[in-house]
Amino acid sequence: MVRDWRILLLPLIIVFLFIVVFLIFQGKPKPEQKPIPPAETVQPEGETAKVEPKWYIQFSVKGQKSTYYTEAAQAPASASAKGYFLGSGAVHPLHPLNAGGEARQPIIPFGTRLYLSEPVEIQGNKYDSLLVNDTGDVYYGLWHNYPYWVDVYAGQTNYYTNKAAFKSGVKLIDYYWYQPWN
Repeated sequence: MVRDWRILLLPLIIVFLFIVVFLIFQGKPKPEQKPIPPAETVQPEGETAKVEPKWYIQFSVKGQKSTYYTEAAQAPASASAKGYFLGSGAVHPLHPLNAGGEARQPIIPFGTRLYLSEPVEIQGNKYDSLLVNDTGDVYYGLWHNYPYWVDVYAGQTNYYTNKAAFKSGVKLIDYYWYQPWN
């Protein structure tokens, strides 16, 4: 038999506190859960129910000139009104500026991804595609015989990026892109 009843008191207090804490946390209301939508989907009826597929056409060019360019850190935004970033490039405007063209209307729409047949190297990284983000050679003075010329953005202007751009030189590239069918 237990001679001292105080020895049993400590375990009883611990068990009592555990039960009280358990009941407190069980009694709290749980947050409402969002209703789960039913598994079946309902198709709308009538003419509005038809979803037209979106068609794309693939364009491809071969043997077009490719150059590299850099831009100063505080330069104005590109012709697409977005900032410059690695993996982007510039193309000719749709029409030369001296023939009434507009620099913000490129020959390939802004945001179009160009898929290159061979990757280009920019600051040690290889890119197999470029995003059209800018226009360059707005008078077609340099590459008028290459309407689908691409100028690859090589980074902010500094000694190293300029040296890399000059070293890359002018190359002939093949690429393709997709545009929505109108």
